[in-house]
Amino acid sequence: MQISFERASKHKQSIFSKWWFWLLLIIVIIGSIASYQSYLQYNLDKAWKIEGQNVLHPSLSSKEVDIPQNIIENKFGWLGDGNEENTFIGVAGGAWIRPHPGPFLWDSMQTSKDTEISFEATDKLVKSQQNLNYGTLATLWPFAEWDQNSSVDARACEVSNQDKFLPANDKTGHIEYLPLHRCNPADWSKYEVWISAIVERYDGDGKDDMPELEIPIKYWEIMNEPDLQYQNNLQEEETNQLNFYKQGPIEYATLLINTSTIIKKTDPDAKILIAGAAGDDDRMLEFYRKVFANTEATKAFDIGNIHCISNDQETHDFNVTAYKNMLAEFNIILPIWVTEAEAFNKSTANDNFTSTKNSTSSAIHAGAEKIFFTRYSFDDYRTDMSQNDTSNELSENDNINKYLIITSQY
Repeated sequence: MQISFERASKHKQSIFSKWWFWLLLIIVIIGSIASYQSYLQYNLDKAWKIEGQNVLHPSLSSKEVDIPQNIIENKFGWLGDGNEENTFIGVAGGAWIRPHPGPFLWDSMQTSKDTEISFEATDKLVKSQQNLNYGTLATLWPFAEWDQNSSVDARACEVSNQDKFLPANDKTGHIEYLPLHRCNPADWSKYEVWISAIVERYDGDGKDDMPELEIPIKYWEIMNEPDLQYQNNLQEEETNQLNFYKQGPIEYATLLINTSTIIKKTDPDAKILIAGAAGDDDRMLEFYRKVFANTEATKAFDIGNIHCISNDQETHDFNVTAYKNMLAEFNIILPIWVTEAEAFNKSTANDNFTSTKNSTSSAIHAGAEKIFFTRYSFDDYRTDMSQNDTSNELSENDNINKYLIITSQY
């Protein structure tokens, strides 16, 4: 028995002294760890739900990130032109992009109440803009056909079949669109799930963020120009072609308050932009006066928002002064951004440049903190922006140099 024990001991020692034994053991350990991690990831993906709603491919990031200071301090941006590799903005002196309408649309991110929220298009946008070192102002569109159709009066929420933002009417080949129905959400709880998921993914807090997020989204715009069709502000032809919102100021106040509450709950550092007023016409500003009749609405945003589509011929300040005065009626003193800025009132490129330059100067003097230009070419004479830009009077470098004259002053 003693001899057998000694032989067994020596045999055991001989095994432990073999290099291949330790190599095999290491391989087994590494394989076990990898298998366990795959198991955990599988169950994480399977269990990744917010109040019962699946979210597609979380692949979470754990690094905290902020918008670089040079972007924060830059006063200029442009509307997205559908080109994800838009280098024009940076070389023309800007650092911000406002995708329009952009991919932050409930309908395109969640195609039914039971499907997962897809971040494919929004991730692609965020990654392309951070690669260019741009900050993103994201417009949130609260419309999903499956949700709108569950409304009691869904027909009242339909826009005209001639609307420019319906997929069938786009002449530019963009994949971004707006759906047929455009009212407040019918199911606010499902809407909250969607908003929370978007904000959490791009807030840069290092928790549940997009993989490789470098420049977070901290500025959220709650829809666009809900006042445009209020009290028949447009001609009949324009009414059929452009209608962002089928409800009124009372309903928009509810949308603003509810969305702002969800965003701030998810990211307390986020900044909320009220939807941009379509102009300084009293009919348009009256819409916001009625929004602010709800005192909660006056506290539901951090930044005022005005548009000027070549309708500041008298003031030449991108409508900032009139909008600022309207806010003051309600003791609202907040930063103001011009998220659509255009002063193409003349028939030549040089006149359009001079008009844009003067309006930019007056708008900043009146208190505008940021300005987003709508046009890339001063010889772009289109009146229908759903058509392709065919301008060729000036080269791209000519337009860049003219914009640099404007942006380099600030």
